[in-house]
Amino acid sequence: MRRYLHWWPLPVLILLLVFPWLFRQPYYHVLGFNVFLFATMASSWNIMGGYTGYKSLGHSAFYGFGAYLVAVAATRLGWNPFISAPVLALVVMAVAMLLGWIMLRTSGSAFVIATIAMLLIFRVLALNLRSLTKGAPGLSQPLPPWSPEFSRMPFYYYMLLWLIITIAVSAYIRRSRFGLGLLAIRDDEGKAEMVGVNTTLYKVLAFGISAYFVGVGGGVWSYHTTHISPVFAFDIFVGVEMILATMLGGLGTVWGPVLGAFIIIPASDFILFRFGSSTIHLAIFGLSMMLIILFLPRGILLTVAEWLEEFKAPRPAHAGARTMAEMQEAHVVDQSVSAVKGKVS
Repeated sequence: MRRYLHWWPLPVLILLLVFPWLFRQPYYHVLGFNVFLFATMASSWNIMGGYTGYKSLGHSAFYGFGAYLVAVAATRLGWNPFISAPVLALVVMAVAMLLGWIMLRTSGSAFVIATIAMLLIFRVLALNLRSLTKGAPGLSQPLPPWSPEFSRMPFYYYMLLWLIITIAVSAYIRRSRFGLGLLAIRDDEGKAEMVGVNTTLYKVLAFGISAYFVGVGGGVWSYHTTHISPVFAFDIFVGVEMILATMLGGLGTVWGPVLGAFIIIPASDFILFRFGSSTIHLAIFGLSMMLIILFLPRGILLTVAEWLEEFKAPRPAHAGARTMAEMQEAHVVDQSVSAVKGKVS
């Protein structure tokens, strides 16, 4: 039975493949695309934040950078965004590795602040490089060439493909020697250096790989939404949702970020429809993050796994029995009580 459980992703994949044909309304196609997009980016963020332990709040800088690269290539060079997104994401990866080589000299809260500063710098550049980005009004791309009836379905399947690729890469890294090095850095960076791990190289590579898939997601999103602006492309809330999805599902696990995105994104849509894009929406997400940190600090997958291990663990035969030392201590206490009673009487 346990052998067949390893094949559980196959029926889930089949269900996701037929989902757009069962629910033909464009809303469900857009929702599916957004779920796959954030599952991809959360899995990518997890390579840096979960495996390596360096948590970035500025990963939406790579999201916006990838979006603008694809948009500029489409409007000026006529490149197909579906082809250019993974190619131009290599540029995002190279820039991320360069910045990571500088920023990863810090750690902890200093690194978090550095990533936020990076995001703000990217936004300022997008606002001021008007010849490329059109500034604050934003940049528009040509509409997709296929029939309006299937306007969102190709995006759905394309993002599903990239989600599969990202999960495969994340799983491979998790089980590889490189991944073991990242986990060693997360647990104790000093000891990792002592046993021969090139911590600087490992961290920079993890930062670059993590940025790559976020850049791909940003590029596909820019084509999906057709019009982008610096405010939405370089939105810190995009990075917060990556982190929230990862923490909810299970930080440092392969499937945790995916599970978290499949919960967070539909919930986000419901909140937006219920309360609108207001401060209430942000307050609810802030409260959600606080509750996750307080009650599910290890995420759903790790918490459930711990519960199952405790439930399946056989109760020892001597459970509840007192040790010899405890029995001797109890005997001494009984003798003392008896002596006191004798004196009183």
